[in-house]
Amino acid sequence: MIPFVRRADGVHLGLAAGERAVLTSLVEQLRQVLDHDLATDPVAVRMFPDAYPEDDEASAEFRRFTQEDLRSAKSANAAVVHEWLTGAREGALTRTDEQAWLRSLTDLRLTIADRLGIVDRATADNGLDGDDGGVGLRDVYDWLGYVQEHLVVTISAR
Repeated sequence: MIPFVRRADGVHLGLAAGERAVLTSLVEQLRQVLDHDLATDPVAVRMFPDAYPEDDEASAEFRRFTQEDLRSAKSANAAVVHEWLTGAREGALTRTDEQAWLRSLTDLRLTIADRLGIVDRATADNGLDGDDGGVGLRDVYDWLGYVQEHLVVTISAR
């Protein structure tokens, strides 16, 4: 199904029920990651990269002043997406909602990329062995990219 639909009053969610269920589960998992100690989760490095890769002390200081605000913003974006997916919000997405969707889809893709070991274009283009269940997760990663791209195209068609 088409993830987003442009109507006269704006952009509407067009995901099928099964797609909503998958995305709802992913957003709930993202919210759990954001609600726990990020110091113990390797995905934190992807979601909150070092501001000064060559200077550990400066990066730690930067993180001390910014990470909690960034985490709160990511959690708020995920909450907005969750509300849309579960029917708590209806109608046309506001521009703020659109941005929350784009940011949350990015966070989901970063999280999955970390789990898959995708760190650059070369590793993204490499196939995965199907024996460890990675193919399914890779399919989800690719599908999220499609959903995100579709939202960008739909928003841009104003």
